[in-house]
Amino acid sequence: MKLFKLGLVAATLTATLAPANGFEPSVAVGAQQFTIGVVGYVPVICRANVDSSMVAPVAGTVSLGTLNEFCNSPSGYRVVADYSPALVGSKLLIDGVEAPLSESGSVVIAESDQANIASRAVSLELAKDGQTGSLSFRIEPR
Repeated sequence: MKLFKLGLVAATLTATLAPANGFEPSVAVGAQQFTIGVVGYVPVICRANVDSSMVAPVAGTVSLGTLNEFCNSPSGYRVVADYSPALVGSKLLIDGVEAPLSESGSVVIAESDQANIASRAVSLELAKDGQTGSLSFRIEPR
């Protein structure tokens, strides 16, 4: 009688654990052991933003605030700054490291070979006094 009840419990577990997504978990009852497999999928989410959205053009170096990065891509990511032609010749300073703004209109300012959360101090050293232009940041998962 005990064997019949155990077989009924195993059949009930197998029937209730079969999901509709095609994954078929296995439940093996015997010698007081069992295994249940679970599969999950996480979407890749990446964000990059800077504290300040508008900065007054002044002579010298202007603080843009903190660049906050978040990316859960297991292969990593890179952060790119895109800028208008008026800013060519200026320099971005990322945690004190210079990134010259050339005629290409874009410059890679940070890279990671794994998922990461980071904060970096960002400043802009203008090439000319009173110079204006636009600057944006984007993050690209790999």
